[in-house]
Amino acid sequence: MQVKSFILAACAGGFAHAAVPATPISVAPDTIACKHFIGFGAEWDSPGYVTQGVTDAEFARVAARVAWMRLPVARVMMLTRWCYLGEGKFSWETPAMKALYRDLDVCQKLGTTVILTDWGAERDWTKPPSITAVDQDEYAQAIGTYMEYLLRTKGYTCIRYFVLTNEPNGEVGDFGRWRRGVEKVAAVLTKRKLEHAVTFMGSDTYDPALWHPQAVDQLHHILGAYDIHHYASAAEVRHGALEPWWRGHWNYVRDHDPAAAGKPLMVGEAGLSDDSEPPRGNRQIGDYAYGVFMADYAVQAARAGSAAVSAWMLDDTSLDGFFWGLWDNKKNGFALRPWFYPWSLLARYFPTGALTYAPPQTSGDLRVLAARIPSGRPATPDGWSVCLVNRADNPCQVALTLPAAPTLTLKRYVYSQADSPHDADGLPVPSASMVLGSGAAVSCPANSVVILTSLP
Repeated sequence: MQVKSFILAACAGGFAHAAVPATPISVAPDTIACKHFIGFGAEWDSPGYVTQGVTDAEFARVAARVAWMRLPVARVMMLTRWCYLGEGKFSWETPAMKALYRDLDVCQKLGTTVILTDWGAERDWTKPPSITAVDQDEYAQAIGTYMEYLLRTKGYTCIRYFVLTNEPNGEVGDFGRWRRGVEKVAAVLTKRKLEHAVTFMGSDTYDPALWHPQAVDQLHHILGAYDIHHYASAAEVRHGALEPWWRGHWNYVRDHDPAAAGKPLMVGEAGLSDDSEPPRGNRQIGDYAYGVFMADYAVQAARAGSAAVSAWMLDDTSLDGFFWGLWDNKKNGFALRPWFYPWSLLARYFPTGALTYAPPQTSGDLRVLAARIPSGRPATPDGWSVCLVNRADNPCQVALTLPAAPTLTLKRYVYSQADSPHDADGLPVPSASMVLGSGAAVSCPANSVVILTSLP
């Protein structure tokens, strides 16, 4: 394979020839982090769309943003009580179910991978009629019925993963009872011949020290994918400690699950723990710095081998009283927040099917993630995307080598305090473009996120 290089340097004009020395970083074939990347997505829930009275016209505005993001993965809330009336009876046209269908219709059209999460049955707000425990037979049968309805009757092939209980270490608190629930639901899905239509995922815990190893050890014969929630501190991410944190937990899977190689490892919820009011919001959500933090989080998690990262959360309309979204709620006009800029670009340009690379990094201030996107056509070159997160207070200089034989046209997007170009709708627009040849240069401002891509 012929190798061509280009230089990413701190030059004011975007792409230009590098005038100063740069730190070399090579994306070599043996630096693959994930062979089957799924993407950077978000939690997208529907209850607030009902209570806030979001009209079809208003929803179309939301759907247009989701489409621009080419949202690759969405973690979606489900509650059995939305459709289960008790005594084996169901209603498929409740307002809650209709709101769910509206979200799923968008995901189906876009090909978004949906992680459907039944949020539980043991709290006052989650309990379905006559069900009080996660390991109750009636609960498993109810889940089996609605999963068959969603997958077969409605035809939602976008639902590819199922999670039993949001954060079960908090919702249930008893691993044995939750494990029995998983076993019963898995048995029901198998009896209904749905086990190949949807993959069971877990443990979905926010405290992986105990639950995660138990899930791997005791449920690896059922779980076809693993996910953990983690809200990191600003210091943990800034100092690069997040990448080894994720790698350590994923290594436990690799070391203890004989079939680990074929199972995606996902970040079920990602966000900032500092100044947070879980689960409602984060007081820094409107700050420019939140966007740099989340891009850094995403890069470190992906470099550790994560196949997907789901940010908490897509928008404030999803759940009443929440303020943790990429944009504000209906009352506040769905106003975009700064961190929409880098996160939407990560979602759009690091798509499902990419091979992600974690090249060696020599600076504690710079994170680098690269992705090769197979074209699937012999005459068409593969695509490439690169994300650079510069945490330093000064511009950085990087000489980055990519294994790319054909000539590529690259667009450059920049998220910086000085300039984040966007259109009239607030959607990012590239600040420059160039044809990759023997060498080129691109600015990487202080405290910024720069994304290069050859994708349309």
